[in-house]
Amino acid sequence: MEISFLGAAQEVGRSCMLIETGADKIMMDCGLKIHTESPYPVQPPAQPDYVIASHAHLDHTGFLPALYRNGTPELICTPPTLALAEIIIEDSIRIMAKRGEYPFKVQHMKRMSNSATLLSYNKKHNVGDSEVTLFNAGHIPGAAFTQVDDGNRRIVYTGDFKGEATKTTFAMEVPPKGPDVLITESTYSDKDHPKRKELEMEFGRQVTETLENGGTVLLPAFAIGRTQELIRIIRTVNKDVDIYVDGMGWRVSETLSHFSSYINEFKPLRRDTQSCKPILHKNDRKKVLQKPCVIIATAGMLQGGPALSYLLQLGPESKAIFTGYCVQETNGYNLLNSGYVEYDGVKIKPKAPHSYLDFSAHAGRSELFELCERLQPDRILCVHGDRCAEFAEELKLEGYEAYAPALGERIEI
Repeated sequence: MEISFLGAAQEVGRSCMLIETGADKIMMDCGLKIHTESPYPVQPPAQPDYVIASHAHLDHTGFLPALYRNGTPELICTPPTLALAEIIIEDSIRIMAKRGEYPFKVQHMKRMSNSATLLSYNKKHNVGDSEVTLFNAGHIPGAAFTQVDDGNRRIVYTGDFKGEATKTTFAMEVPPKGPDVLITESTYSDKDHPKRKELEMEFGRQVTETLENGGTVLLPAFAIGRTQELIRIIRTVNKDVDIYVDGMGWRVSETLSHFSSYINEFKPLRRDTQSCKPILHKNDRKKVLQKPCVIIATAGMLQGGPALSYLLQLGPESKAIFTGYCVQETNGYNLLNSGYVEYDGVKIKPKAPHSYLDFSAHAGRSELFELCERLQPDRILCVHGDRCAEFAEELKLEGYEAYAPALGERIEI
């Protein structure tokens, strides 16, 4: 068995690897890396027969349609992952076309969808001579640990995972059998996140304070997972405030309403989502700013989407609250670290104050070590992080055989 690391190797973004088990070639994820000159995975040594998507985020699924330009590998994922990936990929096709980039087209995405096998958690599926099982990974609805067993060796790939439950995701379910090889994300291998309950209380305090001061609360948010979680938290704090949802988050919320078994607290989420008001036309955006309210808008990093436009219209009585990771060189990162955003090539300091609360959907350092302790793998390969090599060295100090593959490296198992 050989594994080629085609992305997310000592970096975050463009997650992709190819597992070759003799006659079978199985690709794990095929994502994009945004805001970079090298957005695509490196060329695989062979074309895959099968592709497994761990979850719907763009850095894990965004380049999948490219595999269907000249082939039809079987795509395996959970039902919500396919439905959400279609939304995300369709939007990325539109954005790339505006930049004159055409790595694939809508027909390739449709071919991808037609090649999909939808697999529920804990159900086995034969992939050539191997057996694939998906387990709930937390993170976002539909996210999965992937276990591949060829009868001789067992590999577990975490994708992105979150140990504790949130208001929209269940706690992760660790695969029951220890693998020969664990391929784990290491995004936050250097820090733990605050407890969710503490974050929710502080978030509620800031929202209440801003509204009582006559201001509007702007929540730049990721469309998948975060938008829905914020709706639930706000309604827990305030049953009456107007909540407006603008951008892709509304379409994602409607889509998730069809996947009740993958959503924690599904009925309260459906109730609270129905109490929100979608912004469906650009002309409605000025109207919502006429009185105090809460606006949840994409994009979470202020790159694209309507959130930046709202921010530039807010006064000092209002507040923008960031709840997710912002990549360097994005407007969100620049605002949080330098106090400015860029609009039409001009640097602007918004009038509204801002804050950051760490509502991460990733495992923190303690959860990463806990997963290794529970699975007791023979070997650990660290990916999807800015300090993969350092994390591997720390695991070695704990007695594990660990390594951080380089981009393009091929490892024999």
